[in-house]
Amino acid sequence: MERKYLNMHKPHFLKTFPLLALAASLSSAPILIKAQLSLEQSAVERNWDKASDAYEKKQFSLAMNILEDYISQSNNTNSERHVKAEYLSAICALNLYHKDAEFRIDAFIKRYPESAYVQDAYWAIANHHYKRRHFKKAVSAFDQVNIRKLSKDKQRELRFKRGHSLFEEENYEKARYDLFEVMKNPGTFLAPSTYYFSHIAYINNKPQVALDGFEDIADHPDFVDLVPVYIAQTLHATEQYSRLKTYGVDLLENNSILEEDMRTEIARLVGDAFYKDQEFEKASPYLEVAWKGTRGPGRKAEFAYQVGYTRYRMGKWRSSLDCLALTAREDNKLGQNAIYHMADCYIQLGQKDKARNAFGRCAAKNYDLDIMEDALFSYAKLAFELSYNPFDDAITAFKTYIEKYPNSIRHDDAYRFLLQVYLTSRDYDRALEALDQIQEKDPTVQSSYQLLSYNRGVELYQAGEYSNAIIYFRKVRKFTINPKLAAESHYWEGESYFAQKDYKNATECYVEFSRSPGGYLSEYYPDADYARGYALFKRKMYVDALSAFRSYLDAYPEENKRQYNDAELRTADCFYAKKEFSRAVNYYSRCLERDVGRIDYILFQRGMAYSLSELDGALESQIADLDSLLEEFPKSRFVVEALYESARTQIELNQLEDAKSRIKILLESHPRNPRTKEALVDLCLIGIKQNKPEDVLLIWDQIRTSYGNDPVASDAYNIVEPLLIERGLLNNLPPAVGLSGQEIEERLFKAAVNLAIDGNYTLALPRLEEYIKQYENGNHVGEANFYLATCLNDAEDYSGALLLYEKVLNLPPSEFTEASALCAATLSWNAGNYPRALDHYRLLGEVATLQSNRLEASIGSMRCYYLLDQSQEAFRFANEVYNDESTPESIKRTAALWIGRINYDSGNTDDALAKFNSLIKYGGSVGAESQFMIAQVQYDLKDYSSAEQSIFSLVSEYPNYEEWKHKAFLLLVNTYIGLEDLFQARATAESIMENVEVEWIQNACSDLMMTIEELETAELNIDIENEAEINDDVQD
Repeated sequence: MERKYLNMHKPHFLKTFPLLALAASLSSAPILIKAQLSLEQSAVERNWDKASDAYEKKQFSLAMNILEDYISQSNNTNSERHVKAEYLSAICALNLYHKDAEFRIDAFIKRYPESAYVQDAYWAIANHHYKRRHFKKAVSAFDQVNIRKLSKDKQRELRFKRGHSLFEEENYEKARYDLFEVMKNPGTFLAPSTYYFSHIAYINNKPQVALDGFEDIADHPDFVDLVPVYIAQTLHATEQYSRLKTYGVDLLENNSILEEDMRTEIARLVGDAFYKDQEFEKASPYLEVAWKGTRGPGRKAEFAYQVGYTRYRMGKWRSSLDCLALTAREDNKLGQNAIYHMADCYIQLGQKDKARNAFGRCAAKNYDLDIMEDALFSYAKLAFELSYNPFDDAITAFKTYIEKYPNSIRHDDAYRFLLQVYLTSRDYDRALEALDQIQEKDPTVQSSYQLLSYNRGVELYQAGEYSNAIIYFRKVRKFTINPKLAAESHYWEGESYFAQKDYKNATECYVEFSRSPGGYLSEYYPDADYARGYALFKRKMYVDALSAFRSYLDAYPEENKRQYNDAELRTADCFYAKKEFSRAVNYYSRCLERDVGRIDYILFQRGMAYSLSELDGALESQIADLDSLLEEFPKSRFVVEALYESARTQIELNQLEDAKSRIKILLESHPRNPRTKEALVDLCLIGIKQNKPEDVLLIWDQIRTSYGNDPVASDAYNIVEPLLIERGLLNNLPPAVGLSGQEIEERLFKAAVNLAIDGNYTLALPRLEEYIKQYENGNHVGEANFYLATCLNDAEDYSGALLLYEKVLNLPPSEFTEASALCAATLSWNAGNYPRALDHYRLLGEVATLQSNRLEASIGSMRCYYLLDQSQEAFRFANEVYNDESTPESIKRTAALWIGRINYDSGNTDDALAKFNSLIKYGGSVGAESQFMIAQVQYDLKDYSSAEQSIFSLVSEYPNYEEWKHKAFLLLVNTYIGLEDLFQARATAESIMENVEVEWIQNACSDLMMTIEELETAELNIDIENEAEINDDVQD
């Protein structure tokens, strides 16, 4: 039950019952008795009479002036009349609201503590404070009044005013005592005392006591407009639904003077009463009234579900969707129910594609297992009924066949000879083309076809060209001469699919490999279960993945220690994903005992598994593991999560100061991490628990100003709402707490962003622009700018896309910060703006949570630093990437290549050669470049003969890498020049000019030809000079 109105109307009584006028409080003051003076009374006595007369007429300013004159002329400060003059002067100042009035009253009480006027002074100052709503001071002053010396009516008045003041100060226990004393007997202040007493009862969770009190004053003319909503709330809180229906319906139908917000609240309570009894038709009109009258944060998920489900039961499918969609955002059982009923609404509306998506989302949530099962069945049924499945594109998009050369008349012997040429040069593509032209493919040809296809597939795989590699691995199985090779083609095809993150096809290939006749004979047979386990793990099929990993662990404990350790770690991950956290803890512990691999990851995972298990001391164990991670791996990518999760656990354990310390470390050391905003919310919670409202308000202000459009502001608001109400700080709430027109904004946004997600960028672009124009500070402005940038990127408006990605980056960190940093870095890089790209790569490195993006940030930074001639930084990043255990092998090779390049540029030729030599074995473009760089280093060292041999090796081993082959030929020309073999230099250059049509090669070759001609000319001149010298000698 909400206390909305009970809190809202705390000051209402003060409007209906104005505080007693201070002048009336002085009614008990001693009546001035005019002294009967003789005809010769002095001027002093005349002034006294004037002062008394002015005071009685409430001419306080005049009276005060005369009394001040009297006091200044009085010689006896202890005389009764002097004391009275001091008292009356102070009371005049109080009535005139002089700044020193309180001081004067206090001074009088201290100067004349035995005076009969002291109690009157306390009473006057207490009423003065009460009237000015200085309740704390009023309580203190009322406490000074000797209540036994007051009349019964005054005692009653004091108890009410003091009780009300205590109520306003939220000292409810003491307030109850005074208010109850007033309520014991009929008389003045009975109704307001009952009101506040009932209010306190409701706050103290005694709704029946509150209900009795509110009903007692229900007909009181000063409360008849205010109390009905409280009665309805307390009837609801005491679950007296039958009475609530009767009372609430009668009130709504017959009370025309109810304020709109009260009418809304009562309608909601009545609707809820009918709803709980499943009387949906009766509940509907009241819930609709309440829904219409509720805005912003009042439309909570539970209320939205209630209205949506009632509409659903009434057959109002489309309007039901509006409300259920608000609840569907919740990741809980209620959200799952909402999605389930949304799916049925879509079916009723004939929108089966949307229904299928809704059932799919519902089936992915495991809160209600019965609904989950039914949703999964419904999803499968609709997928069968619908004529298309958009996710088939990921499977059908792979090309499995290549285009054949047109048939021509050729002799098979000629193609067999040509085949041998291609085999010698390792030009597998052309060799296979030749094989295709051989009409009679005997077993030898078939065997060659298998081997060539396999080798080309492996070569493409090593070069990272996975789609093309799959084509060749499938070609291997065109002929089955070698069953072992055919089986291994399934394995490598699976590896290729895995590298492309197509884990479904990868799984099928690994299974096919294990089933194939030649699979058992293959060296890869032990790896198949391991690889299959990984593919199933990536597909979140943890039960099957677990089976595969454990099969591997049982069968091959000694084959590959690194792989065995990793399989055991993935086994732990599977148990974790299956929510078998105790078993996960056990396997993570086994991994930690061996002290190898990614210890930081294992510590983090075991800590989280502890926190989710039912093991004794689980939460303490979680904190211990996360502390070990923080101490031993201060630069781990899990540091932020470790700080965040351990802090949350300490909040749960009520270790609030420790939790606060961790959160502050997180905020100070990682200010741009997306977790910071959630950490600020937890700081709010800690402040509330520690009763530190000022700290809470400071944090709330930070969240409100920095994350006003982020849903996290709503989370924080739910925590600080009572404090904001208490302080009267409900103005300037951030947009995320609740915006008017939110449904319209959500519709516009979803319509636009769904087009972008579906790849309809042309249609999405104007809609996203319109959304941003209308909602410059909307809830989704960051996301909208991100998708608009994606649309512009697709439209090849790269500069526009870059500006928008950078706009997202200037917003507070969100789930789109990482992707925007990556895109902005890529676009800047592609545009050749390396300083700008470097800034974005550095930001990406700060915010990235995905390992792939962290690596991309390091690689991008390495490249930018290199091209900006900042070799030291480039070298640092390259080594960082190379030495990271989680770096994929292909990226490690790239990093090693860059380390070699930087060493070469720095003149460190020995280290450069070592790196390049280590990369040759991997083949692909990396191998080709490394082979070229070896030749380049040898050329630079003037070891021309070795350079020549290295160039020949490159041309022989990497015939398909045209760029490096062409560069090698150019270097060969220079090598021959170095060897002073100008004949070979010219012949090679001319051959390049005739056979290579690439413009930059032609230009470079032309320059070399000019150099050769100059050298030939110089050589000729030397010969002429030598011949002339010989002739001179002969003549002599």
